[in-house]
Amino acid sequence: MVFQKVNKRKLASSIDFSRSPEYKKGIRSIIMLEFERIKAKIISEFNNHKVTQEIEMGPNANNISGTLGGYGNLFSYIGFESSDKPTEPIRQALNSIAINSITFNKLGVAQTIISYPKPVDIFGITPLPWANGRSWAEGIERGLPGLGYFLSKDDAGRSGGGLQVTSKVKSGVKFARKFQNTKYISSLIKDFEKDIYKLNSQTF
Repeated sequence: MVFQKVNKRKLASSIDFSRSPEYKKGIRSIIMLEFERIKAKIISEFNNHKVTQEIEMGPNANNISGTLGGYGNLFSYIGFESSDKPTEPIRQALNSIAINSITFNKLGVAQTIISYPKPVDIFGITPLPWANGRSWAEGIERGLPGLGYFLSKDDAGRSGGGLQVTSKVKSGVKFARKFQNTKYISSLIKDFEKDIYKLNSQTF
C-alpha cells in the first residue's frame, strides 16, 4: 500500500485556528501571564528608580539620584509643596496599562494590542509647580536649570527643604555644579515597548 506524503505546511494552512476556542483560550492564557510579568517589571523599575525614591522621600531626602551633585534633594529643588505626592500620577498611569485585544489569524498567529502611556503622556501629568507647560519628569531627562540658585535649607520654601534665591550661591564648588540629566520615564517606556514587541513576536 502506498501512502501519500503529508505536506505539513499545506495541512497547517487548511486548519483555521481562529475558529478553535480551545486553542485561543490556551494562547490567551500564556499571553496574559507574560503581559502581567512585563507590566510588573516596568512598575517595579519605576518604583525602584533612584529619582522616584528620592522624590518620594520628600524634603528631607538625600540626593541619592546624583542629579544635584549630592546637594539638597529633588523634592525641594523642583519646588513641590511638602504635602505633594508628585510621583503618584505616574504610578497610576503605569497601573492602567492593559490589553485592549488579542486577535488570531487562520494560522493561529496572535496579535496583542496594548494600551500604555507614552513619554509625552507622562510629561503631561507631571507639571512643574512653578512653570506652566513644563514637566518635571521631562526635566529629569533633559535638564532642570537653576542649581546655582538653589539654597538647601530646613523649613524653607514651599517644600520645607530649600528655596530658590535671586543670586547665585557662592558657598562652595558643589553649589555651582550643573544639574545632571538622568534616564527616567522615556527609558523605562522604551524598555517596556521592547518587551511588548518580543511578546508579539514570540512563537508558542
